[in-house]
Amino acid sequence: MGPSASLSLAQQLDWAVGRSFARQAWVSAPASTAARDGLGPLFNANRCASCHIDNGQGMLPEQGPGLILKLSPDSAVGKQLQTFALPGYVAEGKIRWQTRHQAVSISEQHTVSLPWRHYRMEAHALTAGSAYDAPVSARLAPALVGMGLIDRIDRTALRAAADPDDVDGDGISGRANTLDNTRSDTIGIFGWKAAEPSLRTQIAAAFAEDIGITSSQRQQQNTADGNSVVANDGLVVEISEKLLDAVAFYVANLALPPSQSIAPAAFFQAECHLCHQPRVALQVRGDEPQDYAYAYSDFLLHDMGPGLADSPGEGAASGAEWRTAPLWGLGLRISGSQPIRLLHDGRATSIHQAILWHDGEAAASRRAYLGLADDTREHLIQFLQAL
Repeated sequence: MGPSASLSLAQQLDWAVGRSFARQAWVSAPASTAARDGLGPLFNANRCASCHIDNGQGMLPEQGPGLILKLSPDSAVGKQLQTFALPGYVAEGKIRWQTRHQAVSISEQHTVSLPWRHYRMEAHALTAGSAYDAPVSARLAPALVGMGLIDRIDRTALRAAADPDDVDGDGISGRANTLDNTRSDTIGIFGWKAAEPSLRTQIAAAFAEDIGITSSQRQQQNTADGNSVVANDGLVVEISEKLLDAVAFYVANLALPPSQSIAPAAFFQAECHLCHQPRVALQVRGDEPQDYAYAYSDFLLHDMGPGLADSPGEGAASGAEWRTAPLWGLGLRISGSQPIRLLHDGRATSIHQAILWHDGEAAASRRAYLGLADDTREHLIQFLQAL
């Protein structure tokens, strides 16, 4: 919850300004608090901290805010379902789900039944239509731990590590999410499908889609009829460059928990490291020596199999492809009084269950994990709990 210890006094003041705009509620325009107005007209929350409670991950719908439904790019109600609206407007709909089960083989003789939720949109009376039969992708708001270091990752090193054709024959074909067809160097690194290239653009996207706040980065605003209004066509940009930078500075400079730089042998025996690489190179700044983030991710896209697939892709990512989730801060996510919610939609209620959902490129690693001796597997789980 506090700032990085490396910040100067002046930087701590800048950090506090960003914290204020991330934690305080935004209001509809016009308002006397002009710096905080512009909410909506459609939105999922009225402040960043609603979905990132104590800078942690989002809640499941019955617990609180923090899970949204991403929609197909051609959806009639926009790229994301907005569940709240200002007075005089009608929200696009509500989130509904049905519990289903997936059989997963854990040995030649045994299978387990894993519960998961089939999410869908339920239209409000005034917005009902065929658009609500469209496929959706449930996404949990991520914890904010380490976002600043992720922003410093060396993109050139990421591209060099990608192996989309599995040239080395290890069964892993991670690839970068190329976001700009005209520039092969524009790759995504933030989000469940690596759809945003920087922390600043990720925050701008959250302001636009989750709170309805436009910026220089995201000048489109959803309206109640599913259309978009563009800021350059007369809509005022609702968060200034200075304040957007302040919020980005706040998130980038949250204090980090101690990093775990040494993984146990079981982590490598189960071949977890092939995707959850213990360290990733950071961009070298000036004359500083090479530094690393111990995020336990390669930040590339991988096919995780049909069990985790959903229909709406994002950028170059298909429905079955997901960015390798960083494991640092995992211990913070599974501690406390709230139910454990892991994977992109929070379906897994334990680390063990999350591993069982791994398929596709990760199927061999799941089998290797299940083949470990009981005490070795428990040692691995304890390591992950301590990250």
